[in-house]
Amino acid sequence: MNNYLKCSLLIISFFSMFSVASAEIAGSAHDFSAEGWSAGMVCDACHTPHNADASVAGYGPLWNHENSTQVYTVYASSTMDYTAGQPGGVSKLCLSCHDGTIALDSFGGMTGSTLLTGSAAVGSGGHLENDHPIGVEWHHQTVGTICSTCHFTSQVEFFGPHLAKTVECASCHDPHNGKNYPKMLRAPLAGSELCFQCHTDKL
Repeated sequence: MNNYLKCSLLIISFFSMFSVASAEIAGSAHDFSAEGWSAGMVCDACHTPHNADASVAGYGPLWNHENSTQVYTVYASSTMDYTAGQPGGVSKLCLSCHDGTIALDSFGGMTGSTLLTGSAAVGSGGHLENDHPIGVEWHHQTVGTICSTCHFTSQVEFFGPHLAKTVECASCHDPHNGKNYPKMLRAPLAGSELCFQCHTDKL
């Protein structure tokens, strides 16, 4: 195969992947292209090809949105062996819109005014004490078990780049809506399938 053909196939492959990704988010709750402040763009509210926020590069590729400085009251329970700290990582990026303190249209250096309200503002007023804990470590990682004992191929997406050693918003929700489940979930709620991705008798 000559270099020209290899290059052509690479370009076709790239644009095919882009097309699939854009089709998944297009029409979803994270598609803001119909909003006047978006200039018809789908991705810009979160991502930018230039002048991105490098401080969150490990969690938000080419991040473009203003980040929240809210201090949260987090979930706590006597049944937990771990005390949750303040949200960080990818969860903090989600909360930059979903805590209701930063406007959706505060991105790219702009100061917006479109705030999330109601059930979409899950961290409203800094209250996360009635939500699934995030930023908590997986203690079972320290007991020497083999990962594949619990993490089967069907579960890989739950333990991918958004979830290294902690449970985050993106452990259960896919911000790009890849599966097209309600509320951008990564698995169906029917039969508690989503819950059983993590809560099994093997953990």
